[in-house]
Amino acid sequence: MGEWKDNKTWGYGIHQWSNGDKYEGDWKASVKHGQGTDTFANQDVYNGLYQDGKPHGYGQYKWREGSIFVGEFINGMKHGKGKWMKDEQRP
Repeated sequence: MGEWKDNKTWGYGIHQWSNGDKYEGDWKASVKHGQGTDTFANQDVYNGLYQDGKPHGYGQYKWREGSIFVGEFINGMKHGKGKWMKDEQRP
């Protein structure tokens, strides 16, 4: 997991949970914060910005069946403008 400071992780690091979920990216006080990628055990992937452990800012979420949302997230939820493409809509 990144560097340790005051018994917490900071900076770039990778963590894999026992359920198969994996996060690679920036940490702040042992919380996802900054640019990173979550690869979930179900094969969904989120790549983008995090704030306080949740997607926040510009990012892309791709579901395992191929649908993609690209746009803004606030506090872990899709918000504002974005583009949703179902698998059959992608070029």
